[in-house]
Parts: sequence; structure tokens; C-alpha cells
Amino acid sequence: MSEIPRVFPKLRWGFIEVSSQWVPWVVHEAVRRSLGSARPIFRDCLREYNIYVSTQTDDDFPYIISYAGEDNLLIGTDYGHTDPSSAVTALNEFQRMEGIDLGVKEKILSHNAKALYGL
Repeated sequence: MSEIPRVFPKLRWGFIEVSSQWVPWVVHEAVRRSLGSARPIFRDCLREYNIYVSTQTDDDFPYIISYAGEDNLLIGTDYGHTDPSSAVTALNEFQRMEGIDLGVKEKILSHNAKALYGL
């Protein structure tokens, strides 16, 4: 709802080391704040404003993708340290998940992160 993405259209935003479970809440909050039909609007905002959201292996991917789309989600790990919240094997776990299209997996594991970091 801010003008910042319009002022800096090439700026990329990354919400990293968080679950993506908050995305549907933001959509519902946007609707409540009178943005109207939020699912397409929010999905378009992620893409148009270069907003990327990291996911965790225990996120409800079909549910999250239905709100955020598949082009602005990514997955990572806590490579540098191991603590109870890290998922060092997240990439392998995600690759083995059933019910997610292989093309979507490839985007979340590779293409979307490359776009976020300009690689």
C-alpha cells in the first residue's frame, strides 16, 4: 500500500528466514482495508513490486501458492549454523515433497532466488 515500490521499481524485497504462512493473513488484511479482490491483486503486487517470501518445509504450499502464486516464493536453510529452527536438509526435503508440480519446485528452489538476488 506504500508508494516506495513505485518510486523504486527495480528494488527487490526479500522476507527471509520466516515461514510464508503469514501471506494469507496479509491478503485478508488487505481486503479488510478495502483493496477489494485481494488474491489476484496481492499476487500481482508480489510480482510487480519484486517482493519475495521465503518458505519453510512445513508450510502449507498449496494454500500459500493459492494466495502468493509461484513466482515469488523461495526456500532456504540456515547453512551457517544448526539450531532447533534450522532445516539444513530443507532443499532435499522440498524436492521429495509430493503434490507440488516439478516446475513449481524448480521455481521455488532456483529461479525465484536468482531473480531476488539478481543472479
